[in-house]
Parts: sequence; structure tokens; C-alpha cells
Amino acid sequence: MTEELVTLDTAKLLKEKGFDWKCEHLIGRNKVITKYNLPQSMSCCTEIDGESVEFLCPTLYIAQKWLRETKNLHIEITYIYRDYWTYDILTIPNHGSIGLSGRPLVHYKSYEEVLEAGIEEALKLI
Repeated sequence: MTEELVTLDTAKLLKEKGFDWKCEHLIGRNKVITKYNLPQSMSCCTEIDGESVEFLCPTLYIAQKWLRETKNLHIEITYIYRDYWTYDILTIPNHGSIGLSGRPLVHYKSYEEVLEAGIEEALKLI
């Protein structure tokens, strides 16, 4: 079993919001993922003319953990039935739901798909 990595869009948001945990993978703006034997830090990411062309590419689990530990946000995944998944964004420790009022209900087809969506939404709220 392999763990799912964040997408390029989420990797960009993570960098913008200060994600700097070491990762085994980087993702380029061309969506090519590179794996390293030793975890890389943000200082390794390539820039050309001041524009980032590579981003740290953590697993979904690590991105979710970073949100919990550094931003006090938890992505709560709910399985409804068949291929119907939803998420909520909760504050820690108050357990208050944030940022989802007025959001249309979207049905996601897998746990990984809904987790990625929840992480991306939480990052946009920071």
C-alpha cells in the first residue's frame, strides 16, 4: 500500500501557509513528483527568477497532521454510504465547525479525495 501525496495545488497552498516539514517527495510545477532517499526541507525547493518551481509534497496524512499541530484545525471525514463522503473543518480544542457555511454539499467518491478537498479548504481559511 502506498500513501497518497497531496496535489500540486495543495502543495502550493501548503508552502504559502508556511509548511516546512521535511518530506521525501517534491512536486514540480509540471506535476512531476521526485522521491528522495533522505527527507528534504523547504530550503531545497527550486526557484527560478524568484518563482517557485518545486514544492514539498507530503502525504495527505502529514498535511492533515501539520494542520492539526500547527494551525489547530482538524479535517473530520464522514462516510455516508457507497461512494458518498463529506468533511468538516473543526477547530482544536473547541471543536467548532468553521468556514463551511454556504458551501454547497459535494459528494466525494473516496476517503483520499475528500481528505484532499478538506485540507485544501482549511488552507484557504488560514
